Amino acid sequence: MKIIIIGLGNFGSHLGQALMKDGHEVIGVDNNMQRVEQVQDEFTHTVAISTTIETNLAHLPLEDADLIIITIGEDVGASITTTALIKKNYTGRIIARAITPVHETVLEAMKITEIVKPEKEFAQEFANRILLTGAVKSMDLPGEFEIVEIAIPKAIVGMTLTELDIKNKYDAHIVTVVKQIVKENYFGNKTFKHKVHGVMRSTYVFEEDDLLLVFGRNKNIANFIKDFQ
Repeated sequence: MKIIIIGLGNFGSHLGQALMKDGHEVIGVDNNMQRVEQVQDEFTHTVAISTTIETNLAHLPLEDADLIIITIGEDVGASITTTALIKKNYTGRIIARAITPVHETVLEAMKITEIVKPEKEFAQEFANRILLTGAVKSMDLPGEFEIVEIAIPKAIVGMTLTELDIKNKYDAHIVTVVKQIVKENYFGNKTFKHKVHGVMRSTYVFEEDDLLLVFGRNKNIANFIKDFQ
C-alpha cells in the first residue's frame, strides 16, 4: 500500500517505521523540518509542508494514495483544518487521530469513521499488562473479554493442548501460538523473528519460547497465569 502520514511526532514517526517494516510505501509529512529530517532515511519519501494551507496539498500524491493517516498530536486546530482539507481533496480512506473528546466529536461530525486514540488505547493495554503478570500484550475487547499474549510458563512446556485443558479448567481458549525463531545477524547478535503457528490442534505440544494468544475473561486468564507461574 502507498500510505501518507501527516504529523511526524512520536506516534506518527513510529507508526510510519512499523508500516515500512511491513513492506508498505510510506510518505511522511510535517511542517517541522527537524522532524522530517529525523525520519527521512526511514521513510520512502518525506515532505516538509504545512497541510493547513490547501495549495500545499498539490505537493502530495493524493491521487495515488491508498490511505491517509492524520497523526498530528499537538495542535487540535491544525489537525481539524488538515482533516477538512484532506477530505475535500481526497476520496479514499482516511484515519485520523483524536487528541481530546471534543476533537473526536468534531472528527465524527466531519464523517471521519476511523478515529484512533493511541494514548487511551495504550493506557488500557498497559493497565491490563500490569494487572496480568506475565502478559506481553493485550487486546481489550468490548465487555469483559480480552485477548492476551503470554510468554509460555515453563510448567506448560512439553504438554499438549488436550493435557492443558484450559477450556474446561479456566473457561478460556488458546487461539494460537506465536513461534519465536532465533536468528543471528552478521555480527553474531541474536534477533527474534515471529511466526504464527496457525490453527491449534489438540495434539499440539507446547515448546519453549512459545507465545500464547489466550482469549477469555480477564480474571480467568489471570488465574491461569497465576496457577502456572
